[in-house]
Amino acid sequence: MENQIYILGIGPGSEEYLLPIIKRLATESDVLIGGRRALDLFSDLDKEELVIKADLEKNLNYIKENYKKRQIAVLVSGDPGLYSMLNYLSKHFSRDEFKVIPGISSLQLGFAKAKLVWQDAKITSLHGRDKSELLDFLRKNDKVGFFTDHKFPPNEIAKYLLNNGMQDRRAFVGERLSYDDERNIDGTLEEISKHDDFKMSVMVIYNE
Repeated sequence: MENQIYILGIGPGSEEYLLPIIKRLATESDVLIGGRRALDLFSDLDKEELVIKADLEKNLNYIKENYKKRQIAVLVSGDPGLYSMLNYLSKHFSRDEFKVIPGISSLQLGFAKAKLVWQDAKITSLHGRDKSELLDFLRKNDKVGFFTDHKFPPNEIAKYLLNNGMQDRRAFVGERLSYDDERNIDGTLEEISKHDDFKMSVMVIYNE
């Protein structure tokens, strides 16, 4: 059987949350492709690396030209099935050409830290979305979990929702989950709005 491209979920960031099978498949690979943070988790393997930047087409062309003769592993944050490069790659390769191994999503970890189930939650991401979409999701769902970005951090989200009649909701914010400086805040939107300086975060907004 010809080589398959490995698409590996590396978890939320800390090596503690890296599944053993991910480490094994990365070890078996010739080339690792991923963001700098992902590649740093495997620096001890001394593999050839290709850093993913804004020019995804460059990475795509490299994979197309090399995957049949070299074992390539694409490292994606969290779980490949949730807002990752898998969506992009699946448009350019058949499903027979790649193998997907799941990882622990930071959003999944956020629900665990909040001690909430997520089978009944609306899952989304605010990256590239208009903030009014979040308002629409919350009007239709009791629980919404999502990835935030630096343009619309959790405290600003809380202020926006308060200004739009969402005073009765609570929120959980998980910042830099799995890292030593992890910060978790669970409270009313009013309380969340008073915090600032949020870094990489996930957020769950829910009814009491």
